[in-house]
Amino acid sequence: MGKMLKMGFILAVFCIVAAGGLAYVYMFTQPKIELNSRLALANSKKEVLPASGKGKAIQVSTRGYGGPIDMLVGIDEQGKVSGVKILNQRETPGLGAGISKPAFLKQFIGKTKNDPLVPKNDIDAITGATISSRAVCLGVKNALERSKPRDN
Repeated sequence: MGKMLKMGFILAVFCIVAAGGLAYVYMFTQPKIELNSRLALANSKKEVLPASGKGKAIQVSTRGYGGPIDMLVGIDEQGKVSGVKILNQRETPGLGAGISKPAFLKQFIGKTKNDPLVPKNDIDAITGATISSRAVCLGVKNALERSKPRDN
């Protein structure tokens, strides 16, 4: 029994040292990770907003086939989509992951909340990935609903 107790004590010491080391590293890297995330989001906003910079960039998340799809939707002052960027997705490589391709995302530019935004209707769905395509459409719809363009 004494040998088992000694091994348990050694294992506990290793666990405490490892946890302390991990906490120490996290303490120094976490601010840099947050800064890089903020910079990446700021750059993404520039990608989806019109060249004039006027409009809103709205971050939305929907459920795709493989999990959450986080996206940024740019909406100009007239309430039209100016750009869409997929920030994070876990869709099937070679199928649903095609939602990140510029050819798919360009279809949303110029759309408004009055457009149906339905795959196989006014949006060409990714072949074999209707659920993923529908999730992006829903995300863009949600962003359009959340934006409040000025009435002219």
